[in-house]
Amino acid sequence: MDPHRSIVAHRTRGRRRAHHPPSINSRAARFRCIAWGAALAAVLGCRSPPPPPAPKEVIDIHVHLTEANAVAPLLAHMAKHHVDRAVILASPDLTSGRGGAGLSGYRAGNDIVLDAAAAHRGKLIPFVTLDLGHDDLAYLAELRRRGACGVKLYQGHNLFHERPLDDPSHQAMWQALADQAVPVLLHANTVRYRSELEAVLRAFPDLRLVCAHLCGSRTDLARMESLMEAFPRLLVDTSHGSAGPATEGFASLERERARLLGLFSRWPERFLFGTDLVTSGLDPMSMELWDLQVESNMGLLKEDKFRFFRQTADQPARTIGTYQGLHLPPELLVPALGQNAARWLGACLR
Repeated sequence: MDPHRSIVAHRTRGRRRAHHPPSINSRAARFRCIAWGAALAAVLGCRSPPPPPAPKEVIDIHVHLTEANAVAPLLAHMAKHHVDRAVILASPDLTSGRGGAGLSGYRAGNDIVLDAAAAHRGKLIPFVTLDLGHDDLAYLAELRRRGACGVKLYQGHNLFHERPLDDPSHQAMWQALADQAVPVLLHANTVRYRSELEAVLRAFPDLRLVCAHLCGSRTDLARMESLMEAFPRLLVDTSHGSAGPATEGFASLERERARLLGLFSRWPERFLFGTDLVTSGLDPMSMELWDLQVESNMGLLKEDKFRFFRQTADQPARTIGTYQGLHLPPELLVPALGQNAARWLGACLR
């Protein structure tokens, strides 16, 4: 065959093959493949798990660590209730259940929390105790060098109130706490000592202060609201402690539920979760009370219903009963359970 004709014929055959239209059946098969592929991709896309949510830490800012032997039970208790970190507070003998009077024994309490936190860095955050009128700035500096994150002050409690909170002998310590941006948790009886607290907050506006137990106003939210309005940097914790005050507080907040929800909505960045757990007593019954305390304090914020001791007019003895909780939505609950505490604690968590 002529080579030229052979090449032309080959090209012609190639062109005929290239331009030969596909059959209807082959086009339908191709469309079916595309359609099935798209459907499969859509199904797989729907079934693929969503990205994991950002971690939401729970920080209990109000735990009284009263003895070294309580560290292991406390850590187990935290794990059981999904509490990621705890602010452990040094306690005087009176708060620890060892008797005594006033602030006696508080320096031994400082050693307990500093040693525990050093052994469990990042998990336990140590707050030491000071006697505002007698401790000097050198002692504060020593405690800070040893790892103290913040300070718990008891002298707004009537059992420890030797001098007014704004007494001149306290001024140097208040100034140092403000200048050094030390987180401060203060128990303040705002029925008896409100004017003293206000004088301190006016004199030291930079204090990073949390006022415990809804600033002593669990049974009078109007008092707490007026304080928060007057002092925009003032924070409060939501802790309820022993059976008597907590029973009264939970009952009052149940009656004032709508008002408290309104305050959370108004100031979502100013409420911090705490339990006021006191770790004295390591027997099984005490452990059950620990559980009840954290479940009720967390239930107040998280749940529609929670359990704690109740007392009614026709039943003077306290028995376990049910309360209506706040059941905060996520945009209020997440800040209260941890984000606000993390901001307040700041460098202590690094």
